[in-house]
Parts: sequence; C-alpha cells; structure tokens
Amino acid sequence: MAPLTHLISTGWPEAVTFMLVFGRAAGLMVSAPFWGSRVVPVVVRVWIAILLAIATFPVARTVALAGGITLLSVFLALGGEIFLGLVLGWLSQILFAAMRLAGQEIELKSGLGLVQLADPHGSGQSGVFSAFFELMAGLLFFAMNGHHLLVQALWSSYNVFPLAGEKFTARLLEGLVSSSAEIFTIALRISAPVVIGLFFSDIILGLIGRAIPQMNVFMVAQPLQFGLAILLLFLALPAFVWFFLREMPTLIGVPGLAG
Repeated sequence: MAPLTHLISTGWPEAVTFMLVFGRAAGLMVSAPFWGSRVVPVVVRVWIAILLAIATFPVARTVALAGGITLLSVFLALGGEIFLGLVLGWLSQILFAAMRLAGQEIELKSGLGLVQLADPHGSGQSGVFSAFFELMAGLLFFAMNGHHLLVQALWSSYNVFPLAGEKFTARLLEGLVSSSAEIFTIALRISAPVVIGLFFSDIILGLIGRAIPQMNVFMVAQPLQFGLAILLLFLALPAFVWFFLREMPTLIGVPGLAG
C-alpha cells in the first residue's frame, strides 16, 4: 500500500468525509441559479461551497467506503457527490430555463425575435422578453428565499443519498431526461396567455384584411402585435408570479422523494 493511501485510510476519515460533503456542495454551487452564473466570481462560489460544507458536515455520517478508503475509491465517491450536487442545482434551474424559453416563444410570435440585448448572465445575447422573464425569475427566486430552499434540499439530500452510498444512477439519469422534457411543457404554460392572445389577433387582422381590402394590414400588424404582447404580458404578470411561487418549491427537492 502506498504511504499516501495508508495515511488516508488510517488517519483521515473525517477529512475524507468533509471532502465528499464539499464535493456535493460544490456541484450545487456550479449549477444553482445565480450562483452558477458567470457574473459570480469563482472564488466567491468556492467560499460559499466551503461554508455550505461546514454547515452540513454535522448531518453527514463518517464515510465507510467498501474495501477501505483508497485514492481510487475517494475519487470515485467524490465524482458521485459532485454529480448529485449538479442534479440538485439543475432541478432549480428548470423553471429558469422554462422562463427563458417562454420569452423566446413570445418574441417569435410578436415579431421581436431579431431584437437582441446583451446578456451578462450567459455572456451572450438574449431577447427582450427572455431577459425580462429571467430578471423576474431571479427577483422572485430571492423574494421567496429560494436560496434557503437550496440549502434545505442539500441538507435533506443526506437522508436520501448518504455519502459514498448508492446514488441510483439510472433513476437520476431518468429524472434528468424527464425534467429536461418538462422545460418545454412549463414554457408553453407560461407563454400561453400571450401566445394565444396574439394568435387570436392574427385571426382578427386576417378577417379585417378580407373585409377591407383597401387597408394595408401589414403596416399596422407589427406595431399592433408588439403593443398587444406588452398589454397581455402585464395583464398576465400576477398569474406568472403565482405560477413561479407555486412551482419552484416543488422543483427544488431531492430526487427520489417524489413518487
């Protein structure tokens, strides 16, 4: 046995346990809303992960790896903990991704798909409604103490998935695939009030164009669609807020608790 491996296996069980706890917290920080964005410095994320690991370390039991604590077993267990932390953060990102997709659907329907704004969150560009929905989602997330929900999910995850224990990889992967499909369903539900309203406006403009051929419908369609999209959006804002506040606590959870 190598001297370093012998030292780890005989004298560092608590250190290895803290390393695995830190791995799960670090995975959560990488994929969590806001904290996982590029606007947050890496040093800040590392320190927050360390603080979360210190706070949740008393909950975790001392690691007892099968076959003893070796370098290979520690690295494999650390990879599993990081993956589980990434899954926890991704669950909270589902609603954010759905909000951005809903904004893109509204942009395409209202004719603003070509208008792009600088997006510091993704270091690229995003549409007007996409940026608005993402900003609103971030404000609602912190207004409802969503960061506290993330800490609670991390805390309770040790009851379902002990450190270096069975991660139910097949079930986690199945949950990731189903959650990715859920993004499109949620986006349709969010954008439905505005998209349906714009769809009926298309029908009305088509009827007007047929009834009054002298009227150039194309000249008034674009500004009318944009104004109607803004009006419908603000009328539906209370429903958007209610939907976000209802869905976020459901999405931020521990895989395996539901069903």
